[in-house]
Amino acid sequence: MRTMTKMVIVLAIVGGGVSTLSAGEMDGKQLFTNKCAVCHNLSQPADESKVVAPPARGVMFHMTEALGSQEKVKAHIKDFVLEPSKEKAICKSVRRFGVMPSQKGVVSKEELSVIADWMVEHLAMDKSEHQKMERKHQGHGKGMHRGHGMGQAKGNAHTHR
Repeated sequence: MRTMTKMVIVLAIVGGGVSTLSAGEMDGKQLFTNKCAVCHNLSQPADESKVVAPPARGVMFHMTEALGSQEKVKAHIKDFVLEPSKEKAICKSVRRFGVMPSQKGVVSKEELSVIADWMVEHLAMDKSEHQKMERKHQGHGKGMHRGHGMGQAKGNAHTHR
């Protein structure tokens, strides 16, 4: 009985400690992995038929190209993720995937700030890298950007969250 009581106390302390971490104390990559990578891949998937959202690095390329500064990109991420709309969409992949659902209640503003900072710092892609990625997709007839040979995905795949 005492062993069971001790385990419950330890679990309560550990569980309570995890929930008191602020987003500033959390790792941006871990937050991205937990909150975003379910849909937005960090690497090229083996089976592109299962892709439900544009890859994160491609999204970052298009936002950086359209908005210019890192601060504008961060602001756009924080706004779009909580209040997405077709009018705000920068990536043309919205034609394939539709507009992502709002992540209100899924990610906090504090977490989103940490995620946006991490994305800007770690997911940058220059134009030559992006062109190489697009050529690779075109060669396989499975373009991820600009709707290359894909058309609209069946249904709105983003709605699975």
